[in-house]
Formats: sequence, C-alpha cells, structure tokens
Amino acid sequence: MALSSDTVGEGPLTNAQDSFRVRPRMSNGIGAGWRDLVGSVARWQLWGYLGLQDIKLRYRRSILGPFWITLSMGLTIAAVSILYARILQTNFHDYLPYFTVGFILWNYISALILDGCNVFINDGGYIRQVPGPLLTYVFRSTWRTMIIFFHNLAIIVAVLAFVQVWSGWGYLEALLGFALLTINGTWIALIAGVLCARYRDIPQIIQSLMSVLFFLTPVIWDTTQLKGRFFVVEFNPFYHFLEVVRAPLLGATIDPWSWWVSGGLALLGSLLAFVFFARYRGRIAYWV
Repeated sequence: MALSSDTVGEGPLTNAQDSFRVRPRMSNGIGAGWRDLVGSVARWQLWGYLGLQDIKLRYRRSILGPFWITLSMGLTIAAVSILYARILQTNFHDYLPYFTVGFILWNYISALILDGCNVFINDGGYIRQVPGPLLTYVFRSTWRTMIIFFHNLAIIVAVLAFVQVWSGWGYLEALLGFALLTINGTWIALIAGVLCARYRDIPQIIQSLMSVLFFLTPVIWDTTQLKGRFFVVEFNPFYHFLEVVRAPLLGATIDPWSWWVSGGLALLGSLLAFVFFARYRGRIAYWV
C-alpha cells in the first residue's frame, strides 16, 4: 500500500528533523570560543539583570529576602565558634574572626563550583532554542553567587568590629585576593559545567568531593594546630584561595606561596578552562 504525503509528513523521521531544527548551530574552536567570551562580556547588563532577578524571585514575598541566608549564616557561625573554640582549646576572641571569614569564603567558592555544575543543565531549554553566547550563563551564575556573598559580608564587618580588628591597607590585599578567588572559582565552575552537561553523575561526585575538602581545608581548624607543614595545607589550592583573602582581613601576613598558587592557577586554570570550553562548546546544546 502506498503511503500518502500526509502520512509520510507525520512520521517519526519528520518529527526528529523538526526537533533537530530547533537546536542552534554552534561551532567549536578557539575562534568560536573567543567570540562567545567577547559576546558574553558585552552582554554584562543582561546577565547582571538576570542574576539579580534570580535572587529576587527566590525570596519573593519574603520579609528579609536574601538576608535570611545572612541570618542563618550568622547563627551557624556563632554556634560553631562557641563550640569549637572549646573543643580546640583556643581563644574565642581569636577563633571567631578566623572561622567567620574562612567559613563565609568557603561557602562562596563552594557555591560557585556547585552552581556551575548545573549552569548549562538548568538553562538547557534556552540553550537549545535561543542562539547566543554560552558563557553568559556562567557569568550570570557567578554574579548571582557574588550577590549572596555581599549580603554575608555584613557578618564579616560586624565580627571584625566586635573583636576590634583593623587591617588598614590589608583590605586592598584582600580585595585582590577576592578577585583571584572569584576567577579560580569561575574557571572551575566552567569546566564542571561542561563535564556535568555530558555526564550527569558528576554533580554528585563534585558535591561529595567538596564536602571532603571542607574538612581537609583549614576552615574550622588552624594550620598552627598541625605538628608540621602538612601536604594538606601546602598542596591544597583551596587553602591558598582562602588565605589570600582571610589573612589580610585579619591583619596577618600572607605567605608568598599562597599568592603564587592563587595567581598561577587563576591564569593557567582560566586558559585551560577556555580551551576546554572552546573544544566542546558546539556539543553542549546536544548534551543538555
């Protein structure tokens, strides 16, 4: 029996072709990746607005809004500081600012990486149907995380004022360290986002890994409590990421090795992440 043209037009082949057409054509290569980067930077108003809207929508009709995170963070810091200052037998006046800055910074870089795992997956519908630079979604995620950090910054200011710590010019060093921390967190998030778009088991692996790294990184405990310069500290990049911000805020001297590690990884890691993204950019729309 011959099939009519109407019957053929409604077949599964045509449906597959229609679904294929809605996917934007994306090219690979350094050139395409560079155009994506330039286009994303040029759209800073777009991802800046969308990141702010994400925060507003998350806490709409809430009295405190995003300050609920700040309140919860403050209560956690107060409880843990009181408890662990006794467990570690250290001075509460010294432990409180150390743990406060370290814990807030850890939550910041952890949020950068964990949100990056789903940055392409969550916006898969837009990526498949709307052509545009993909790094826009990464910058939007980073900006959204920064907004939350700026809310938690009030806790750091309050604690430093309470313990009467004034760093003077150290705040400029902390600002530079924060820039390096953000760059490192963003390139790790970009690599994680591409990998997680392809392999959906990786987000759970990264989340478990970050939980382990939290206890291996001097956030709750201090490096002076170790009997020697242990590899957990020397070869733990997350320790150096935190230290270039925490040390100047607390009026301490930064180990030059921490500057070299943070700055070197910010440069080399960004280049690696860009090449990796450019290599697989054209496949992301099919993976999500």
